[in-house]
Amino acid sequence: MNRAVQLLRRSAGVAAIALVAGCSNTDPGLVGYAEWRQMEPPPRLEVRDAPVVHAVNFAPGATRLSQAEAGAITGFLAAQDVGSGGRVTLEAPSAGAADTDRIVQRLNALRDVLEERGLSVSMAPPAAPGVMGPDQIRLIASRATAVNPDCPGYNEPVSEYDRFGRPNLNIGCANEINLGLMVADPNDLVRGRPLAPADAERSALAIQKYRTGSEGDGEGESSSTLSVIPLAVGSGSAGGTQ
Repeated sequence: MNRAVQLLRRSAGVAAIALVAGCSNTDPGLVGYAEWRQMEPPPRLEVRDAPVVHAVNFAPGATRLSQAEAGAITGFLAAQDVGSGGRVTLEAPSAGAADTDRIVQRLNALRDVLEERGLSVSMAPPAAPGVMGPDQIRLIASRATAVNPDCPGYNEPVSEYDRFGRPNLNIGCANEINLGLMVADPNDLVRGRPLAPADAERSALAIQKYRTGSEGDGEGESSSTLSVIPLAVGSGSAGGTQ
């Protein structure tokens, strides 16, 4: 009986020592409990449409565009990459009843010029008084711009660390920023472009060259055809190719 009690006491002492040793472990790499935290969303570029404005000037009392203004409109649309199928907005100045007819004629003349270029034209409400001159009409287009994601820790001191002493950084920020610097048209990040018609004859020629072992770069160049002859190895010394 006494022996059983001693064994029980020894077992309880060993268990207590092990428990104390486990509680006193300060190894940061040892996970002694379940830990869960919502993952931060990955950084992404944001594409925003920013309005760009061009002032179209008419001569006092005139209702038609001059050649200089027409050329300025062409340069503005080319610089903003607004081509056929694009959308623009026209904004007229605030005017009295006496100038309403002239402004309407100017808007119609400008609309005709833009629609001939394949653009979709919409009208904005009149501007507030004093925003533009009485002989001006504002041509408003939209240009997409890529906005870099917020990357804490790259341009400011690191203030947060995880349980292993590593800084909390948004992994992938560098890739997103580099993509925004390289992209020619930010609209490509939102929607892709339609592919041009494929050259089926050229694609078939590449497959033909691969199958025949041709080394020529064009149809007119000579090509070498590799022929593979199967070998049949006989079981005896007289075995050969059939």
